[in-house]
Amino acid sequence: MEKRKNQALTRGEEEIMQLLWKLGEGNVNDLLAAMSEPKPKYTTVATFLKILEEKSFVARKPNGRGYSYYPIVEKSAYAQRVMTSVLGNYFDGSLVQLVSFFSKRESIPMHEMEEIAEIIRTAKDEQREEPQGEPRNGKPAE
Repeated sequence: MEKRKNQALTRGEEEIMQLLWKLGEGNVNDLLAAMSEPKPKYTTVATFLKILEEKSFVARKPNGRGYSYYPIVEKSAYAQRVMTSVLGNYFDGSLVQLVSFFSKRESIPMHEMEEIAEIIRTAKDEQREEPQGEPRNGKPAE
């Protein structure tokens, strides 16, 4: 069967992945136990796991009469892919537009704004320290 890589996850698939990232590994009953009410049917969770395996997000190993599933895509890697997509599709690739969007719609606490400012200062300092023309994160400098 051909693997369906790099496909977006549905809401249900993403819920299962969030649980697997949190648990590290688990079988269908482990996932059901970790879910809040109303819980889906056993067969629904099993179907999501099969789809996630086909999409190369999880792998399985024998465990008693069934299988234990574990993530093979890191949460941070998936988050980066999703955020890159959101940034490109909704904000023309502009972080300024993204931050502006949230600052106008959400009440950002002062301590979080200070943390954001510190992240920006640190990134600026790191960029100043990079020699010009050197690759950054494996990519040529622009």
